[in-house]
Amino acid sequence: MGPDVPLLNDYKQEFFLKRFPQTVLGGPRFKLGYCAPPYIYVNQIILFLTPWVLGGVGTLLYQLGIMKDYYAAALSGGLMFVTALILQMTNLYAKRKTVRVERMQIQNTLTDEDEFEFSSCVGSETVKFIIPGKKYITNTVFHSLLAGVLCGLGTWYLLPNRITLLYSNIGGTVTIFVFGWVTVCIGEYSLIINTATETATFQALDTYEITALMRPFYIFVFIAVDLAHR
Repeated sequence: MGPDVPLLNDYKQEFFLKRFPQTVLGGPRFKLGYCAPPYIYVNQIILFLTPWVLGGVGTLLYQLGIMKDYYAAALSGGLMFVTALILQMTNLYAKRKTVRVERMQIQNTLTDEDEFEFSSCVGSETVKFIIPGKKYITNTVFHSLLAGVLCGLGTWYLLPNRITLLYSNIGGTVTIFVFGWVTVCIGEYSLIINTATETATFQALDTYEITALMRPFYIFVFIAVDLAHR
């Protein structure tokens, strides 16, 4: 390969810039191949940070001495479970509200250029684009339940007082707290909102929607090590 030949051509660079953030963040689509309204990105950011906000409720009550750690974790987990169910029910409502049109398409794993027309911030097309929903009602309940458990355990694991026991300086505590919650948000988004793009290519073969469980599974394993140690 000559010195003037780029590693990635213009099209592949655009494809990489769209896919890489989705893979790292667990599913949010912050770069599309067409012009989308700003609320599409704002809605995704809000949904991505929702577990952190709900976990913050339990964390704050614990830090203020109002609740014990396990009650705070249970509260955050319960709030996440209810929120996840509401999001999935919203998707079901949006699907029933609109007429589904089946089209024959030639699948190309290197393109996701299909344009969507959005009518409003909370319109049916917006909801279906951001929250594709689950194939089965069983998974709707099961994944929502797992989302609640993950948020509850994440809240318990990332309580600042517990992190401070491991690190004597505030810098380490803040770093673990921030990156820990970003990791939990990634797992939650992949579980209840939209699965990461690198697995969406083979989603037709994922009959039981197992790929959505992979990121949460890794987080559960990591927290389980700490639980076993304690």
